Amino acid sequence: MTTTAPSDIRNVALIGHKGAGKTSLAEAMLFVAKATPKLGKVDDKSSILDDSAEEKDHACSFEASVAYLHWNGKKVNVVDTPGEGSFLAETRLALGAVDAAVLVVSGKDGVQPITERVFAWARAQGLPILVVVTKVDAENAQPDEVVAEIKARLKAPLAVMEHHVGEGLDYQGVVALRTKKAWLGKPEAPNAITPGPVSGDLAGALETGRGRLVDDVAGTTDELTEKYLTEGDLTQEELDQGLRDAVREGKVVPVYFASGTRPSGIAALLDGIVELVPPPTAHSMWKGTVPGGKLGQAPAAAERPSSTDAPTAVFVFKTSIDPHAGRTSFARVLSGTLKPDSSMLNASTGNAEKVGKIFNVVGKDAKAVDEVKAGDIVALAKLKTTLSGHTLCDDKHPFLFTAPELPPALFSRGVKFEGKGAEDKVSTALYKLTEEDPGLSVSIEETTRELVVSGLGSLHLEITVERIRRRVGIDARLGAPHIAYKETITKRVAGVEGKHKKQTGGHGQFGVCYIDMEPVERGGGFVFEDAVVGGAIPRQFIPSVEKGIVKSMAKGFLAGFPMVDVKVRLYDGKYHDVDSSDAAFQMAGSKAFKAAAAQAGAVLLEPVVKMQVVAPSVATGDVIGDINSRRGRILGTDTVEDQTIVNAYVPLSEVLEYESKLKSMTQGKGTFSMSVDHLAICPPMIQDKVIKDSGFKVTEEED
Repeated sequence: MTTTAPSDIRNVALIGHKGAGKTSLAEAMLFVAKATPKLGKVDDKSSILDDSAEEKDHACSFEASVAYLHWNGKKVNVVDTPGEGSFLAETRLALGAVDAAVLVVSGKDGVQPITERVFAWARAQGLPILVVVTKVDAENAQPDEVVAEIKARLKAPLAVMEHHVGEGLDYQGVVALRTKKAWLGKPEAPNAITPGPVSGDLAGALETGRGRLVDDVAGTTDELTEKYLTEGDLTQEELDQGLRDAVREGKVVPVYFASGTRPSGIAALLDGIVELVPPPTAHSMWKGTVPGGKLGQAPAAAERPSSTDAPTAVFVFKTSIDPHAGRTSFARVLSGTLKPDSSMLNASTGNAEKVGKIFNVVGKDAKAVDEVKAGDIVALAKLKTTLSGHTLCDDKHPFLFTAPELPPALFSRGVKFEGKGAEDKVSTALYKLTEEDPGLSVSIEETTRELVVSGLGSLHLEITVERIRRRVGIDARLGAPHIAYKETITKRVAGVEGKHKKQTGGHGQFGVCYIDMEPVERGGGFVFEDAVVGGAIPRQFIPSVEKGIVKSMAKGFLAGFPMVDVKVRLYDGKYHDVDSSDAAFQMAGSKAFKAAAAQAGAVLLEPVVKMQVVAPSVATGDVIGDINSRRGRILGTDTVEDQTIVNAYVPLSEVLEYESKLKSMTQGKGTFSMSVDHLAICPPMIQDKVIKDSGFKVTEEED
């Protein structure tokens, strides 16, 4: 397959709230552009992009899907991302691999919590953004009201690109204001995309709409403003170039209208992507670091141009493991040229990696390519150790791309199962799933040896055990929630001794240290101060004391949770020329820490999430009352038409089953999003219960 020049590539990610119509829109784009032979549909489970058993069962995207199409001589790489809050890690990484975001907003439901979250991510990365209002042909659709809501809620500089003819059941199609091209009446299809004539009764609406568009674009630069004020209009060339520049710089967010199921508005949207989204050659320098520096030193900052002349660097943003086809890695070539059978360095791990065959992929259809240039997105077959978020690079010119920061895991549950040999099968399956899913992690509970899976939401964990059942045939299920509590201290203690002395045959063990311990501000971590003078403890054993303290902090003091935000000052000690050792001073440090913690007012810290709840205004009282009953603190409310947005802080332990409660309070119309915001001291009754349930006891160190 021929290689596409970087200037002829457009890379976009479809982002938005679940149910907004992203996958239907992507399927329509592929179909209309002749990339697929038929229109895939989510509702009848014929979607090419949502092809996993779990996605078909739930009619929802749980992972990013990558496909490509050709339109007007350009290759368009499309990444369809999840909009379910539990699976946003895939969305976050995908945004690091594209040159623009297409924000999809339902013409029925408007702006929802995840809409705001992913829009903010795209904005923070400096990506150009296009907005598509979908489902304009659905009953009760209100596209103009939704556009007004987007402008108000997202504070976005919108520029409406089309006039939609009709809405809801009366919807007929769209007319492009910039070009006066019309797609009206019949659904669009591969052989039915030629724009038709515009009837005279639309002339007034089109002139008004184009006037607003010119006004929006003219206001983006002083030069265009002056031309507009002087001559009262912009030429077509000035409008087109001004729009391209404004979109690239984030001064304008174009708005389109579409239906993915009809399909309609697809050709105009593809025209907009090809004409307005900047090519990879216009991408700013990729930010990263040079890996492999000296131990303990911060890595040196580095930049890499999006150029074929630069050394090769590749960002892997999506990993898929098929039981039959094996591992497939989807990657953006940041710079240089990548060829099959290349030997690369995994800059994220330091390991060598061999790149096998390279493919362009649409669903199950994969076409091999001989090489791929900077700016393209492709599939790499059978990488051995490279995971999502990793960077592959030329080993002579190492470069580690600074990937987007992933949202932290919110929910943890034990995994229960029965049967001979089940533990090995389930743990192997779980660890394989973490290779595919960047938002998932697995650990083993130290005291109970229970497998614990952590993710971004309750649905995330439920889908995970569904996948285990299908893949290994074991009836795995979720156990009790595991909350990521932490421990800390609340007061200063001074002059605490840690003494380890043991005499056996031969050399003994001897080490004594004296410490002060005090709390530091929340988020301060662990601070260790070496204040030893006069050689009371030899220099080589001072790190041993610190190591012993750190080990004990990780095991906790109250309930077995890691202790944080503590400062320890080591100021004195004793040693023996023969019997002192690294191990002896580690034990002394550990004992000193435990003795100090017993006096320093140790408390539990619980994670507190920031929640945003969107619910019908008639249910506002119930929603606020319920949040208060969960020890929540209301930050404020905002009303948009007949909906109320409630922002609040709530302890994570109180909202583990919130989704079902919200549905019952709002007749299924309420939505919410949340992310961990801070840690707060547990109330005494909650703390006592957590400590009792943990069964934790501080143990003496083994000598």
